[in-house]
Amino acid sequence: MVSLGDIFKSKKKETSDQYVEVIPTQKAEEVKIYVRVFRIKDPSEVKAVVDSLRERNYIVFVDISGLNAGKDLVEVKRVVSRIKSVVDAIGGDIAAVSKDWIIATPPYVRIWRGHQMSAVEEVKQEDQQS
Repeated sequence: MVSLGDIFKSKKKETSDQYVEVIPTQKAEEVKIYVRVFRIKDPSEVKAVVDSLRERNYIVFVDISGLNAGKDLVEVKRVVSRIKSVVDAIGGDIAAVSKDWIIATPPYVRIWRGHQMSAVEEVKQEDQQS
């Protein structure tokens, strides 16, 4: 067996029969990313959303139409603010998809905010390229 001291000693003559083989003891874990959908009807339900975000392997879609139906804008702002603060704390990304839907992501996922085309525009563009 070769010790670390033997490896780092300077020798004038290297022999090719001395080598160190490194065998990994653990396999690299696959990162699994899940998509979860939450429908919040009560402000107390936001805890499940922020807990999922803190786990850092969930992309979260949040339907806040149940809160919007109550027309209590203070509660809606409080819920969105709580989700946003957690997303900012973990380094994730958050965006409103519509007035009733929010998407929040973990740190290694970013939301594209470029120009969005309708399906008709996409078809026209494909036809022009052909």
